[in-house]
Amino acid sequence: MTEAMHRSRGVARVTWLRLLIVGLASCQRPKGEGAQAQAAAQTFTTICARCHGSDGKGGVPAAEGSNAPRNFCDAAFQANRTDEQLKQVIRRGKGAMPAFGNLFSDADLQGLVLQIRSFDPNRKSH
Repeated sequence: MTEAMHRSRGVARVTWLRLLIVGLASCQRPKGEGAQAQAAAQTFTTICARCHGSDGKGGVPAAEGSNAPRNFCDAAFQANRTDEQLKQVIRRGKGAMPAFGNLFSDADLQGLVLQIRSFDPNRKSH
């Protein structure tokens, strides 16, 4: 496959994801802490799990020669990233991960960070 075809597929994926996010953002979301966690889990399942897996372990690279999506179950990854760094990667993108810009509110971003943190193998469960 040519580089132009890979690039075209990448642009199509990003466009599709952005349309999906805009559609989700227009849905009315319930309020409250439990509802926020539920909305974050749904967003992760709908958008993030396509690449990172529903189990958070990552998946196959989007294109030949590119890195695999981040494994959120990696304890070293969890320990070496701040919540703010995770939010910035979601907003700005990194490597093959698309930038989601301002499509997520601050509350949405915080919910996604909590969802990412839920995969931490060193996380203490109550």
